[in-house]
Formats: sequence, C-alpha cells, structure tokens
Amino acid sequence: MTEKARILEVDDTPLNIRVLVENLRDEYAVIAANSGAKALELCSREAKPDLILLDIMMPEMDGYEVIQQLKQCPSTASIPVLFVTALSEDRDEAKGLGLGAADYITKPFNPALVRARVKNHLELKRHRDHLESEVKRRTEELLDARQSQARLEGEMETARRLQLSMLRAREHKYGESCT
Repeated sequence: MTEKARILEVDDTPLNIRVLVENLRDEYAVIAANSGAKALELCSREAKPDLILLDIMMPEMDGYEVIQQLKQCPSTASIPVLFVTALSEDRDEAKGLGLGAADYITKPFNPALVRARVKNHLELKRHRDHLESEVKRRTEELLDARQSQARLEGEMETARRLQLSMLRAREHKYGESCT
C-alpha cells in the first residue's frame, strides 16, 4: 500500500481547519498550522507536505508572504499551493496565481470540489516529480556514457600511439618504410 499524500492546511480560524481536515483526512495525511510562521516551520522539516492549502488573510504574515517565501526556497518551491480564501475579487485571485499558486478556491467552498482539486493537483505533482526523476536519471546515464566514451577514446589514442611507436621502432631497426 502506498503512503498517503501529506497535506498542510494553513488557516488562522480553527473552524476552517477542522472543516478541511474532516473533508480530507480519509484520503490524505493532513497536518495543520494556524499561522504563516508555523506553516514555514513545518515546511522546513524533512518530511515536507505534498500540497499546501493556504488562507490569505492571517495576522502577522499573510498567505501572500508565505507563498513568496515558499517559492524562494529550492526545497519548497515545487510544492503546489492552493489558496483557500474569502477574498473573491479577480485582482486577489490574479495576485495569488501570479505569486505561484496552483489554484485559488474561494470560501465558502464546496467540499467535493476541494477534494477534486486536491486530487488533481496531487496527480499533477506526482507526474511532474516522476518526469523530473526520469530526466535526472537519463542525464546521469548520458554523463556516464560520455565519460565511458571519453575513456575509450583515450585508450584508443594510447593504443594508436603505441602502435605507431612500435612501427617507427621497427622501421628504425630494419630500415623499412611502412608507408
């Protein structure tokens, strides 16, 4: 059996956290943070979330600042972030998507749609991670092949020089011309 995907729910309202956790916990391992700072702390750990559900309007550090910090850090930049927020203006959505959010869900939300979007974004992340892994593997194979080819070319050049020196020695010894 495969391990459940890890989802980080970030919201300063306990009821919002509870609703999303209840909605997702059967299919996913859901952890929660009630502040942007706590979310960043959880994301700095070795077991990073596979997806983040992030509120925008939070005290001290809003969701926009959280996503900016996540996207600046190489170890968290590829984690899909879905904003879940009461901000419903087009400019808010454009700002969130422009900062790198994978999706934008307005409150109140339909739980079935949240589950579907989470599933879709996790599937996309799984495919992207697989492609990145394959590119890395193939790049390593190509580098190994290039190194093997360079070694072989070096050995062939050494053999050519050895053969040439043997022919020259033979010419010198017997006065023959082998050209």
